[in-house]
Amino acid sequence: CNSVQHNKEVSSEIQVDLLQGDLFPEPQADFALDQAPDFLQLPLRYQKELNRSILPVADQAERFRRLRRWIYRKFEDYDFDITETYSLTQLNNSRKINCLSFSALFVAAARYVDVPADFQLVFAPPYWDRLNNSWINNQHINVTGYVDNSDSMDLSNRVGSSVQSYYNLDPGELYVPPSSDAAGNESFRYVVDINPAIVSVNIRRQIIDEQRVLSLFYSNKSVEKLLQGDLGAAYQYSRSAINADPDSSLAWNNLGVLYNRVDSIDLAIASFERSIELDDGALSAKSNLARLYSEQGLPDLAVALEEEVNSFRNQNPYYHAALAEESLTEGDLGAAKSRLESAIDRKHNEFYFYHQLAIVNQQLGDMDSVIENLQFARRHARGEDRTRFSGKLRQLEELLSSR
Repeated sequence: CNSVQHNKEVSSEIQVDLLQGDLFPEPQADFALDQAPDFLQLPLRYQKELNRSILPVADQAERFRRLRRWIYRKFEDYDFDITETYSLTQLNNSRKINCLSFSALFVAAARYVDVPADFQLVFAPPYWDRLNNSWINNQHINVTGYVDNSDSMDLSNRVGSSVQSYYNLDPGELYVPPSSDAAGNESFRYVVDINPAIVSVNIRRQIIDEQRVLSLFYSNKSVEKLLQGDLGAAYQYSRSAINADPDSSLAWNNLGVLYNRVDSIDLAIASFERSIELDDGALSAKSNLARLYSEQGLPDLAVALEEEVNSFRNQNPYYHAALAEESLTEGDLGAAKSRLESAIDRKHNEFYFYHQLAIVNQQLGDMDSVIENLQFARRHARGEDRTRFSGKLRQLEELLSSR
């Protein structure tokens, strides 16, 4: 699934001037733009299932519980694929799903059965795409909402064992802290996410409207077509993303990448500059623009942007954790350990870092450090995560004592 801050608005004149479709080839013959009405239109087959099993239930909390169980069971054998985004009408045939498609389906189904549901943007850290030598702003979407307090609500229940292989990942999670809605009524806020790790990580989140989600959908489709080499279709989707949300920094950055591919350098630079104007934290746009400045013989401008990018990433603990994950995947345990320690130096109370460090030290055979890492993870975790780490520590200590 491919953060955005809406600080400034884009004038319609600038938007039109930067949308130059005649520079791109025609899309491939079988191209048909996925239209907006498909986006949250719940397919009839799903409506029928919900009509039978969920809609007749009077209790809102029970409807939510059944809906959560329905969606996890419905898609437990689907493949999780961040490279492709499908509309709700395409999911059944594709057998693939990502965070945006999952969230769109949950919101559409929740609203159909009268369960409050909103899209939530998670400001996940950007990651480095080594293949294309650029920064990617990681746009992660999940769902949140309030449900009425009810004796039927099992707050300790996450996802059952039947979905332990969900999308070839750990199962999605329910997070329900006690709270009140805007009117002060006793209720519970839930978060449903395709990726359980995101629920527990303490990073910024923001409820967003459907137009922004639709723009993200089109931006994802644009990247898909770009990777397939269909620049014409990629442009059509980027244009739709900007029309859906003219203030999307991500959409303007994608457009700049497309203009660069057809050697329209001035338009590429203008698009990257627009992306940065909308979001000063747009690392991908800054990195891309710095490269273009350098290629155009403007080294001073390039260096200034590169220094901004380097300063941000070196201060960002999640950047170091992302590099550690890459190192771990490549089998470089020493680099992974060093980068996780750098992450902890910058944010000492993130239990996820200690858990990852425990995994690395286990592979290095340093069991004393594993125990210490898990103790720190338990100290900074909350709720069921803390209980989970207590169990891991107990099992590990029993194992070591039996040797």
